[in-house]
Amino acid sequence: MLLRLDQPWPDGVGPSAVAVGLLVGACVPLVWRRTRPGLALGATAACYLVGDLLDPAGDNAQSVFLACYSVARHTPAPRSLLAPVVLTAALLAPELADGRLNVYSSADTAVPLGPADYLVAAGLAAAAWLLGWSRRRLHEDAARLRDLAERLRAEQRVSARRAVTAERARIARDLHDLVAHHVSAIALQARAVTVVLPDDTHAAGQGVAAISEAADTALDEMRGLVQLLADLPPESGAGGSGGTGPVSGAPLPQPSLRHLEQLTGESGAAGCPVALAVTGPVTELPPAVQVSAYRVVQEALSNVRKHAGAVPVRVELSCWNGRLTVTVENAAPAPDRRPMPGSGLGLVGMRERTALFGGTLLAEPVADGGWRVVATFPPQHSGAYALEGGR
Repeated sequence: MLLRLDQPWPDGVGPSAVAVGLLVGACVPLVWRRTRPGLALGATAACYLVGDLLDPAGDNAQSVFLACYSVARHTPAPRSLLAPVVLTAALLAPELADGRLNVYSSADTAVPLGPADYLVAAGLAAAAWLLGWSRRRLHEDAARLRDLAERLRAEQRVSARRAVTAERARIARDLHDLVAHHVSAIALQARAVTVVLPDDTHAAGQGVAAISEAADTALDEMRGLVQLLADLPPESGAGGSGGTGPVSGAPLPQPSLRHLEQLTGESGAAGCPVALAVTGPVTELPPAVQVSAYRVVQEALSNVRKHAGAVPVRVELSCWNGRLTVTVENAAPAPDRRPMPGSGLGLVGMRERTALFGGTLLAEPVADGGWRVVATFPPQHSGAYALEGGR
């Protein structure tokens, strides 16, 4: 409007309220171009048409172009296809009404419209529509990608929770078997004491001492089991122990750090030669710690076979002042080896096992292209678990 007021007005027109109002009316509807794009286009095109017929110099076609773009941007494609038709008609109607080719020509110099004029008008309208349509497609694609990413994150969180629940249930079964082993030992010692008590009080005293030691160990293991079950997620309920009932007969054999040579031998037979190095009294650690450390080595070797293939592996266990450090490092895979995509649930399980004892787990690539897993178990007090002070 300010630009038009700086130009001379045609005879008989003048800056009347109607002419100025039409100039403003071609712009004001754009305020609602996002919420009511169709109505904004109709109002803008109507004001432009009437204003251009009354005042040829008062051209405001850019408002109609922006309204056409807004329709394509904020309206689905089948419905928005009418916008370029409206824009083309708005551009050509004033020219057809009085024979003018542009807003600055007069009736004396009018030139009839030719095919090129129709093509230019239609092309400009189509370009405005295509720009809005492409922006709408980009926005929809970005929204779909954001929704997909959010769903993937939600699925990963659910999978991680399930992996934690499953790993805790497995830990609970291991601990249950350990406790059952100690309880069965107490029962056997108690029966032996009843047999030798009348004849050999010294042997009976040794049996009672063994019973006391086994009972203390079993209480520590049971305390850790109760702590574990108390931390199970609500959705897993009381079934986190995986249906482990009373154990009768001989106790089930439990893996421990004494079985590492057998485990590394199995890995070597599968094509991954393992160099095992053990420093310190690792076999004197609490049984539950040994089970968890064994499981960490087992899962790490399994990951090496799945993702790196037949490569050399170094397994180191170091125990100093009750602190156990487990390191599993593999060499770089072959150049033509395509690693299998992993879900990360194996790392979740290993991290859960170390966290149960207040430890940490570090998994990272190494400089030569291999991978390293380092699990640290701090010294355990009051038996197999350091329950004081929280974890």
